[in-house]
Amino acid sequence: MRYSLRRRAFSLVELLVVITIILVLMGLMGAALSAARGSQKKQETAATIMVIDTILSQYYRSMDSSRAGAGGPSTDRAASIRRQMTADMPDSWAEVRHLKSQAQQFDSARQRGYVAMLDALSPSDQFGDAECLFMIVMQGGLADCLACSALERAKIGDKDQDGALEFWDAWDEPIRYVLWPAGFELPVGTRFFSTVPPFSGATVTADIAGPMRPLIFSGGASKLSSTEVHTGSYLSLGNACGDPANATISILGGLAGTDDHRSDNITNFDGEVKR
Repeated sequence: MRYSLRRRAFSLVELLVVITIILVLMGLMGAALSAARGSQKKQETAATIMVIDTILSQYYRSMDSSRAGAGGPSTDRAASIRRQMTADMPDSWAEVRHLKSQAQQFDSARQRGYVAMLDALSPSDQFGDAECLFMIVMQGGLADCLACSALERAKIGDKDQDGALEFWDAWDEPIRYVLWPAGFELPVGTRFFSTVPPFSGATVTADIAGPMRPLIFSGGASKLSSTEVHTGSYLSLGNACGDPANATISILGGLAGTDDHRSDNITNFDGEVKR
């Protein structure tokens, strides 16, 4: 008996089916890899934000036990602490310009260092909050050696090329900063913080996070945020500095008349918001 050595060829339809299956599998693998990279970037950004938050929170808590305004009424003491915090942790170059204009009043080594940075660089206001965040953490003496070592892997850049550096998120965008985020909202649209002025010692409502604390955030993968950053000077308000009732700029999670981009934002309060 004779056997044919000829092999049956694939038909065009069979080839198309095989190619389609391969393309589908490649698409699924690509989507999985993209999701994994996105998750990794989110984790990297959240880790950087939490290190910075730890540094700022340590100083924030230390101010509550400081002797700023001691001996006067509690409202005066609270205002004095808020003004000192704003001078030591500015979130805009406008605040640093105020320090410069009131040099006799704001004359600590840290505050003089901020003014010297302003004079040396003449930075723009576009990313002033992010630049001030980098300045107070890395040049302002708020971070100890351990904290600085934890930030060694953080991305650093100069987005607007004005000479002032910023911490960057995993999407190469500056990590933003608001010292007194009076209008920061929960996803359901309610305010996250109490309207009671920080350090006043007054009782706050139990279902909110208490008095204001610094907000640190990234726009996430979309690179967009619905959070308005502060560009004015709270120091110029005197005792109203840092008081939610007298905030000159409302810092909102979803700004009126604009699209809400909060869905992929990363903040130092994410853990509290999602509880």
